[in-house]
Amino acid sequence: MFDRRTVLLGSSAGAGLCSLGAVGLWARGSQTSIGPVPRNETFPKLPIGMNLAGIADWEPGFPFKNLFWGARPWLTRNQSGRGPHDTKAQEFLELDTDGYPLELPVNVPGQPEPQTVFTYVPNTLKPGRYILLYDGEGEIGGLASTKVLLNGKGRVVLTMAQMGERGYEAIEIKRSERGNHIRNIRLIAETDEKSDLSIDPFRPQFLEFCRPFHCLRFMDWGAINNSIEERWTERKKPNFYTMVPQSGDPDAIWKPAPTPFERRFAGGVAYEHMILLCNLLKIDMWICIPHRADDHYITELSRLIRFQLDPTLKVYIEYSNEIWNWQFRQAGWMLQSPLAGALVEARGGDPWKDMAKTEGKAHPERIGALFRRAFAIWEREFAKEPQRLVRVGAVQAAWADASKRTIRWCLKNGGIDAVSPAAYVGPDEQSYEKWGVAGERLTAEDVISDLEVVLSNTRMAGGLIETLAFAKDNGLRYVAYEGGQHIQPKDQKDSPYNAALAAAQEHPRMYDLYMELLRLHRDLGCELFAHFSSVGRQGTRWGSWGAKAGYDVPNDASPKMRALLDSNKERL
Repeated sequence: MFDRRTVLLGSSAGAGLCSLGAVGLWARGSQTSIGPVPRNETFPKLPIGMNLAGIADWEPGFPFKNLFWGARPWLTRNQSGRGPHDTKAQEFLELDTDGYPLELPVNVPGQPEPQTVFTYVPNTLKPGRYILLYDGEGEIGGLASTKVLLNGKGRVVLTMAQMGERGYEAIEIKRSERGNHIRNIRLIAETDEKSDLSIDPFRPQFLEFCRPFHCLRFMDWGAINNSIEERWTERKKPNFYTMVPQSGDPDAIWKPAPTPFERRFAGGVAYEHMILLCNLLKIDMWICIPHRADDHYITELSRLIRFQLDPTLKVYIEYSNEIWNWQFRQAGWMLQSPLAGALVEARGGDPWKDMAKTEGKAHPERIGALFRRAFAIWEREFAKEPQRLVRVGAVQAAWADASKRTIRWCLKNGGIDAVSPAAYVGPDEQSYEKWGVAGERLTAEDVISDLEVVLSNTRMAGGLIETLAFAKDNGLRYVAYEGGQHIQPKDQKDSPYNAALAAAQEHPRMYDLYMELLRLHRDLGCELFAHFSSVGRQGTRWGSWGAKAGYDVPNDASPKMRALLDSNKERL
């Protein structure tokens, strides 16, 4: 099983990870190495951006004051509470435009008693008293570790244990009156009850975390991987009851297609909330466009951002995410897409293996054509303000031929501003062999030492340097859409050496490793290094992607975060 960071190189699985691509100093037509690292330079300065971690009730680092924005899609249960945990009657619910049931309880065919709804909400914050506010007529209840202290009209006082993996927090709508149904639920800490969430929806710790960075990338907030979004009218709107995403496989290739109920939750955080965050902090915005979005969707998104984003701010636009990465649905869709095929054919290309056009080929050109389709729409909308728009071509770090073909397509068919490979450092095959032999005897010191060797080796010529040299020759900028440590056990397995990988995340030498990584990409001419990602659980077999474990964690407790801040070029 591959996690979201695994990138398959070439045409076959297992060819390698993007983090293993060799790197060197890119000069015109050059493939020379960078040379010795200047040790008298403590802080390599370059602009640092940040990928914001996706939200879920069980993940650390919830960014919003309103915990209900972290609620799951509704589950159903018998009115008495007896019977299955989830009776799976969601398709029989009548929902308003913001996702609230119009009436509860509701009779459902095949169910022995009337149905109510409940949902899980974030459980990794501070324990204590919380206030649930709502409009309408009905009754709210608490489940799992959530206890009701006072149930008043439109206002419920709760206690929440917030035990993380040791317990859940859940809210039930026990009764909702048709004609004035329960809606506009806000679940907030008691101290935030007077907050105006329309202008101040973010937790202070989250704002302080984001404040230093030059750009915020909203890929995970937008639920871009395996997106099911297609039409603008069906996008997640700012008043929808939850900002938690629903993704899936609309073509039903690997699993059943999303149900109509699941499609109601398509997309992630509403764009308006992303825009508000950037406007509040005066930080540039990086948007990823859902791969299935139609022209109208892309047009309306570009207009929304042009009109609502602070006019002094730039917007980086990227089509989907890692659309060459076969673990994501967008890659398979791209390769078989009649739209992508038609775009390539219209420019004289040959994107099909067969006359019936059932099997695609020429995926770099297909990707370039899809990039340009999206860019062209944004160019029309930003025609009077082109300086605000940065058209980003994300490419594979270690497959120069494919990357150059994609870039070349964009250059020949309308243009592109920046080339964007990932900028990771992670174990190579030699490291994995050593770790496998060492097993439980592996130490955090060993892990960092081995990665320092990998990072030193990446100063030699290779796929990334070739791609960036090509970009420079064509006057393109270099920005890294993601970067940082890429430490995880081989094949994401529970391996005997995993404890050492976890310990390495907080080891003092992780700071030095990050400094060398950032110095390398500064030397490569990187104009924006977007770290992946903001916060996350540390030491899991899926990786330790967060700069720190949570927004409440002090910066001093994370060498990764300290290195990013020390190297971050001051914002003007």
